[in-house]
Amino acid sequence: MASPRVVLSNLRSLDRYLSGYHGVSRSTRFEQLVAEAFSHTVRLPFYASDTDIATTPHRVTWLGTIHSLRKAPSGGADAIARCFGFHCIIEATLTTGATQYQREFAQSIRHCEDYCTQNNVQHDDAFILFVCREISQDTYRSLRSHPQQEYRFVPIEVSDLAKILQTSILAFTMRHLELRGLFVGIYDSLRNSATRADFRRSIMNHTKQWQKNVLSLEKSVFVGFRSYQAMQTFESRRHIGVGEILRKLQKHPIIGQYFNIIGGKISTEMIEDSSICHSFACKLASTFDGEVILEPVPGIDFRQRLQRLVHAVERIE
Repeated sequence: MASPRVVLSNLRSLDRYLSGYHGVSRSTRFEQLVAEAFSHTVRLPFYASDTDIATTPHRVTWLGTIHSLRKAPSGGADAIARCFGFHCIIEATLTTGATQYQREFAQSIRHCEDYCTQNNVQHDDAFILFVCREISQDTYRSLRSHPQQEYRFVPIEVSDLAKILQTSILAFTMRHLELRGLFVGIYDSLRNSATRADFRRSIMNHTKQWQKNVLSLEKSVFVGFRSYQAMQTFESRRHIGVGEILRKLQKHPIIGQYFNIIGGKISTEMIEDSSICHSFACKLASTFDGEVILEPVPGIDFRQRLQRLVHAVERIE
């Protein structure tokens, strides 16, 4: 499977990515790309139907085949994401226009019913995700007015899927419940919108705000980790000033990308607080001009403390 950033680049430049394929292989590659994007988003193992390991409880399975490169059979979903606390039945299509719903999405409820019955999953814990370049007018009307409202339909355009994946890449400790909250918000927007244009505007704004909220929640961990990463570049030095770390991070493109989304800018106080709060470093002293000196913790120390925390949580009854 391609790396998260390669998958993100392919989503953002979908025409370029698909230009090397023809006929049915284009839709096959699109299905696979969407499944890989979800795998990276929820940071779960990716399988195809011919490589799936059913004993892995949480995973993303594309129902096409890798070895013979065939798309998912028409009688079922294109992919299944078994997340922490919920499940996603994923339908992906390159079809546009009036035939989009009937050709690609009309059978999705049966696919969801079959999956929930076979796996003892409650409807409230399942989302039916429709991934396409652009939601057609007929698809919008069909989903919005669907009589079976116990099923939660979540239309996602490729541009929004790219933003969701970008969020997960930047916030590498993003919780699955954050994603579930986004899907609930999209479903509510679908039901409450008056027109397709209104829905698309709502989703664009909702996804943008969701991304900002998630990254804001993860800011302290993000800054702490990036500061720790910067400290490792000082080779054998163990005592490093927060001003030195700041100058390194200000040149880092991912730092700029992160703060462009959430607003504000990185500071020495933020570096100090996040490094100490998340135990990436210890405060040793301050210089005469007030600069804080940090010492990064050894990697094995950090790892063992995290393992103790995990074990303590697992013992809670």
